[in-house]
Amino acid sequence: MPKKKKDDKKEKQILGRPGNAVKIGIVGLPNVGKSTLFNVLSGLSVPAENYAFCTIDPSKAAVEVPDKRWDFLCDLFNPQKRFRAVLSCWDIAGLVRGAHEGKGLGNEFLSNIAAVDAIYHCVRAFKDKKIEHVDGEIDPIRDLETISDELRKKDCVVLKSVLEKKSNLAERSNDKKMKEEVVILQQLLTLVESGTDARRHKWALKDIEFINTLNLFSAKPVVFLVNVSEKSWRKGGNKWIEPIKKWVKQNSKGSKVIPFSAAFESKVAAAEDKAAFLKEAKVPSHVQKIIFAGYKSLNLIHYFTCGEDEVKCWTIRKGTKAPAAGGVIHSDFEKGFICAETMAYDDFVECGTEAACKSAGKYVQNGKNYVVKDGDILFFKFNR
Repeated sequence: MPKKKKDDKKEKQILGRPGNAVKIGIVGLPNVGKSTLFNVLSGLSVPAENYAFCTIDPSKAAVEVPDKRWDFLCDLFNPQKRFRAVLSCWDIAGLVRGAHEGKGLGNEFLSNIAAVDAIYHCVRAFKDKKIEHVDGEIDPIRDLETISDELRKKDCVVLKSVLEKKSNLAERSNDKKMKEEVVILQQLLTLVESGTDARRHKWALKDIEFINTLNLFSAKPVVFLVNVSEKSWRKGGNKWIEPIKKWVKQNSKGSKVIPFSAAFESKVAAAEDKAAFLKEAKVPSHVQKIIFAGYKSLNLIHYFTCGEDEVKCWTIRKGTKAPAAGGVIHSDFEKGFICAETMAYDDFVECGTEAACKSAGKYVQNGKNYVVKDGDILFFKFNR
């Protein structure tokens, strides 16, 4: 029994819809730099003109996740095909105050946010007379509160609707599970109406399974991106960074805060020699940091399959067991799973070859209860 409890502790459930085909959306007020950031991340061209609601339909892109381990394996195997891990990123048009009531095309935009699993909350921390702010003066704290409030208010609408239906059914039923769900819904509604996001509460594992079915906005993980001017970025200072970090610590503890400059990153993306441009600028690009933060906020990791034919990253959620990890490649791998032959990336680099790993006892056959680790090199055996 003690061993079972230890295993259960490892199998931690996570708020958010389970699955591997996960998406992250760039959210914020109009004219804060969302589409410009999306252009940089994806290399795709989407409208980024200076007027509210310029982006009506969410643009989507598979953004490559940089990984030096993948680079090493590609150099070593020199495969015919190469596939990085990707982060599915959506550019979502700007929300405004009252969006939960449908203002500013709010219902359509909120439905787009409902389709993603995590949020890049982009906030503007720069002045520019040529780029108007939908609420007038620049105030990132006010803007953070506006978006957060709108998402919680939409959650309240959803929760009240579900609670009414569940309560009516529970009154006419002796279903214990349904009555427990009514209690959870009441707790959620009280929490969200008080101005606290659903993700901030420490929920019991048995509650999380039900909460995940609700797809609440305030349950989605958030990475806060602070868009500063190019001038501030080059100087290395902006007066809003510390107040924003303080606000995030108070209102979304544990969430990442990443300053960046969309204007600067656009120039980096356009430069023929990016390394030379950055060297001359003497300031870093934070694009990779943004991508990694989004990937990690979704509790994503990846494992590798390697050979002369291809080297490929396969994306899974942290805590995924070997059969389900194999199922990402093909459902037959999961249905007919026999074992996963495994080498840890660091062991493979140290030994140099698969044969050397085997000789050193670093090439292991793992069964159905093996939890795949980030960077594992796997070969699956299965019954057809």
